[in-house]
Amino acid sequence: MQRLSSTRTIFFLIIGVALIVVCVALANTFIVNKLTATPTAAPLVVSSAGAQTPQVNLQSPAPVFAPGTNTKDGLPTYICGADSFGSYFTLQQMQMSGKDVAHGFHLGIVPFLLDNNTAYDVSEEQRTALLSAGKWNCLLTTLDSVALSSPGIITAIIDESAGADQLWGRDIKTINDLKGKRIAFSRGSVSEYFVDYTLSIARLNPHTDVTLMPEDTVDDAVKAFVDRKADAVAAWEPNIYDAKQAGGTPLLSSAQMRIVIDVIVTSRQSITTQADLVQKFHDAWFDTLKVQEDNFDSAAAQIAKWGHNDWSGISVATASQDLKTALQSVAQADLGDNAYVMNNTAPLINRLATARRVWAASGETVPNDNVADLVNPGYVTRSAAQASLQANGKPVNDTFSMSTKLDLSGVNTTDAATLAVLPCRSFTFVPESTSLTIESRRILDDCVVPTMQQSVGLFLRVKGSAAWPGPQGTYKQQDILSIAQARAQAVVDYLVSQGIDRSRFIVEATLPPKDHWETEDPDIQAQDRYVELTLLTVGR
Repeated sequence: MQRLSSTRTIFFLIIGVALIVVCVALANTFIVNKLTATPTAAPLVVSSAGAQTPQVNLQSPAPVFAPGTNTKDGLPTYICGADSFGSYFTLQQMQMSGKDVAHGFHLGIVPFLLDNNTAYDVSEEQRTALLSAGKWNCLLTTLDSVALSSPGIITAIIDESAGADQLWGRDIKTINDLKGKRIAFSRGSVSEYFVDYTLSIARLNPHTDVTLMPEDTVDDAVKAFVDRKADAVAAWEPNIYDAKQAGGTPLLSSAQMRIVIDVIVTSRQSITTQADLVQKFHDAWFDTLKVQEDNFDSAAAQIAKWGHNDWSGISVATASQDLKTALQSVAQADLGDNAYVMNNTAPLINRLATARRVWAASGETVPNDNVADLVNPGYVTRSAAQASLQANGKPVNDTFSMSTKLDLSGVNTTDAATLAVLPCRSFTFVPESTSLTIESRRILDDCVVPTMQQSVGLFLRVKGSAAWPGPQGTYKQQDILSIAQARAQAVVDYLVSQGIDRSRFIVEATLPPKDHWETEDPDIQAQDRYVELTLLTVGR
């Protein structure tokens, strides 16, 4: 019995040791897999309107290379994802002109929604996930998308939407009138951000003041409006014009509100491990853009020759006119514009911060990283130092506003229409003066400055009002108007100090209602001390 007991003990010891070895091996494998596995995005995301987004995977469609490309010739490849969009076709031109090879790489393009091929149906969530994971070198997308998900680093500016994105309504004359209305848009697209930003101007709550209607596609959004299931719709050209058949009229467009900016977003992995290759791509981008500005017809022909003409909308027979039409509503940023913006990135960073605040207010979960870390100006700076990349011509739409001060002094505001009455109107002043307090400046920074800085065709009527205290005969009518005018002017002076053109303001003064004249009631006096701010638009 003693011998049997010892044998059994030894047997169990052997089994125990074996189990320990197996467990250690499994644990090691698990840890290695966790450290080396490609990160995946959350399988399900809920939008601000409660709609579920598609499941994300990290399987990228095969990139399209120029005809006859030998990707095994020793040159590195550079993969970029992009929509069918006029200013994005610089990629196709780069391939067909051979500018990629001339700069030492092969460009591969992942064209979204290509020719009804479901393999290229890449959702917004999958696009950012693929870039974030380093599966692509770059993604052409909007600045607001970068603010929402931080998938990579902005390394260049492509353009500003200058009319391509629009908001239409039925019997809606101002942004304030959107309260209580149903608004349709394409879920996850730039139209969603356009709606959220527009609501923020008038401080309308996207959850309680309006009914948001996210649709799967831009066509679905417009159809919801045409079918009268929605009172307003945000979409882009040319789809938005179908809203006219259901009594729709334009309320606001990106021609006035330059809040939609297209950017080149580069993966962090590429910047860390392939910085020289990233620079070669940027040099090739601006070299290609130079050809487009200097020899537009040649560039258009190359884009048409790339093929997939139904997808791009650039036909071989009418290439120049097609490309010109595609670019008319976007203000492209050439190398000079990029150099200007990247020389002082503060305005760009401010726009990222504004976009993040708008997303957060709409209910989206935003990253907590520093938006300043989402911009790398170095690649543009190094391209701008090369004289050979400087263009002699100009873009089709040469109104890129972040690098220029547009002359609006000659614009006739007589027929200006009210776009929105801003919610901020009570400002405090330093005692016995017309100087704004720090708190009042903070309110203007939040309520007015971002909108005015990001708009081109909008003006601001600044109407000052002052109380008329009693007893009778203490003040004259002109005394009250002078105080009201001075307070309105103080608001304008502060906004001008923030870089807003003085010609964009209309300054007015008004008296209190007649039954408030020479009152000694402090509550009535308080009602009459305000500065009313009204956004005006000249032509819609």
